[in-house]
Amino acid sequence: LFQDTVITSIHQPSSSVFRSFDKLMLLAEGNMVYFGTPTGSLSYLREKGFPCPDGYNAADHLMDLLVVDSVLEKEVEDKEDLNGHTNAFGDGSVVLNDHGQETNLRRRVGGGRRSSTVPARLQLIQAWDREAVAEQMDAALNSDDQSVKSDKREKTKKSKMTKYNTTWWTQFVVLTHRSLKNSRSAIFTPLNLVKSVALGVVAGLLWWQTPNTEKYVADRSAYYFFTMTFWVFDSMFNSLMAFPIERDVILKERASAAYRVSAYFLAKTVSEAPTRLALPFLYMIPSFWMAGLNPRFSVFVGSTVCTLLSCLAGESIGLFIGAWIYDMQKGMTVLTVFSLFLMLLGGFFVQNIPSFLIWARYVSPFKYAFDASRQLVFDRNVPCDGSGALEELCGGSSEGYATPEQVIDFLQVDGGVAFNVSLLLVVCFVPRYLAYLALRAKKAGDRE
Repeated sequence: LFQDTVITSIHQPSSSVFRSFDKLMLLAEGNMVYFGTPTGSLSYLREKGFPCPDGYNAADHLMDLLVVDSVLEKEVEDKEDLNGHTNAFGDGSVVLNDHGQETNLRRRVGGGRRSSTVPARLQLIQAWDREAVAEQMDAALNSDDQSVKSDKREKTKKSKMTKYNTTWWTQFVVLTHRSLKNSRSAIFTPLNLVKSVALGVVAGLLWWQTPNTEKYVADRSAYYFFTMTFWVFDSMFNSLMAFPIERDVILKERASAAYRVSAYFLAKTVSEAPTRLALPFLYMIPSFWMAGLNPRFSVFVGSTVCTLLSCLAGESIGLFIGAWIYDMQKGMTVLTVFSLFLMLLGGFFVQNIPSFLIWARYVSPFKYAFDASRQLVFDRNVPCDGSGALEELCGGSSEGYATPEQVIDFLQVDGGVAFNVSLLLVVCFVPRYLAYLALRAKKAGDRE
């Protein structure tokens, strides 16, 4: 959109490309030997006695004249010393190489005698009228000076108005569409769909129609811990490489002001969420009803919501670490240690956490999703069966029951459903915001 200067390098241009240039400047040993149109260069060389042979590429002809080839020059000098003359073709001829092709390295400047020979490039350097061309170039620059200043003022005015050529919303829509295509092909694959359903069936078979009795309280609790652990880990490690694999593209497009970082980040987050949440949803449908943990549909909905929120929380942590650590091995190592630490704080394996680590429990998405789900599923009285699983509540008796409040207290569940879901949402958003700040902090120089 702006009248910027573009510098490009073209190696061995064809005749059509060569003639498409507006201006051509030829340099030899730091000296200008021609400036003008490409077709004019051929006429100029013809006037100076260096015509381009018929059917020969003009660019190659110029290279033969101006580029120093020490091997060929030495061959010419050796032939002159041996033969006692420059060549055998009379005045104004050129030296031929062993294949009978014109080298154009030296041109005879004397008569038939062995007079001094001068390389073609030196002749062209001496023949060029520098002063006259400099005056022409100055005149052209002065005539264009006003228009250049006007263009600069217009460009400065536009750049002050906005750094980007499109609105934030346009950037977001386009980037969302692009991310949706990528996420569908990477996440929403037939293999992942089969994996989710198959895992749900396997879990449902293992917890098949679990009875609501004292003996199976631990099993019902374990179902939720397995569910939350698996899907949090799955989302963590799948999202870890979301930004590193696009690092070069992000930095390059950001350097060219293609879009705002906020538009890219939000588009990436919004587009991948539906596809990533579809997989645990497919898992919950068969596993929950086959396990028979609770017949109430509202419990199924609440448990599924907790599972999906735990996935988003795990994804947030993966995005956060991936945005700060672009190296795959380092990021995998950090995430492995950190995720296992959070899992152990979830409240299933370690019940009595040391006092100096109590605070760390409140950054674990495993804990919030696990506790919220247990609050939902243990909503009925649990009959005692004499198994001793709830010895403190049932006293080893097969009569009576434990109330939901007693069971939740026995399992050391902290807070209510609303409290755990609220903190789970905090874990969903805070790491994402930190990941966004990490992307903003990355500069183009970080690509190395």
